[in-house]
Amino acid sequence: MFISKLNSSKILGGLLVLLFFIILALSLGITLSEILNSRLSIDLLMKDLMISFLRVTIISIIAWVSGVLGGYLLYYSAILNNLFIPIINFIRHISPFVWLPFAIIWFGLGESPVIFIMFITLFFPTLIASSGHFSNLPHEYLDEGHVLGASHLQMFIHIELPLTLPSLMHLFRLIWGLGWTVIIAAEMLGVNNGMGFRLMDFRYLLKYPEMFIYFITMGFAGIIVDSLLNILINRSNKKFN
Repeated sequence: MFISKLNSSKILGGLLVLLFFIILALSLGITLSEILNSRLSIDLLMKDLMISFLRVTIISIIAWVSGVLGGYLLYYSAILNNLFIPIINFIRHISPFVWLPFAIIWFGLGESPVIFIMFITLFFPTLIASSGHFSNLPHEYLDEGHVLGASHLQMFIHIELPLTLPSLMHLFRLIWGLGWTVIIAAEMLGVNNGMGFRLMDFRYLLKYPEMFIYFITMGFAGIIVDSLLNILINRSNKKFN
């Protein structure tokens, strides 16, 4: 009975997604024949998809690692926390799209402003969230570590990091998804490849069927990567538990 309900839910979800795509295509005046007859190169689509994926993944890893380490410093030092939290919260609540003209002024066009926009979008939420994860650690484990004479480095490696790792891995999943939504705007800053650049190019050329295909590809790629990350996180949690 449960499996039957689960399969029914998946079928219903798939039909809703299909209905959404149909409504979107009709609202843009795109017919199925136009989509099927588009001259879109599959090789170009896969190349743009891989480039955007690598940009998001690499910058997400850098922002995640630096954000976790910075979050630990904010958790460990009350002075640093009180000093930097106001400015961190101020920057965190500014939309990443506001930084687009500043990124162009500071870094020009090309890869550098893309990296800047992506990093500033992902780093500060990671910083705040990881600091909160460390602050919510069970005190009995920390007290036991202190009683046994563990150093700060030993506390971090053997107690604090392992206890927060499941939450931090879920945090990486979230910031990767955030990065995947922001990469479109970031890749409009002078790069000549990637999903965002191609969508902007299609928009100027009024190639709406091609834009629609890229739109669908972005959505399904995000779902696939998110599902893979979720599977990896669940397996890691079972391994360490």
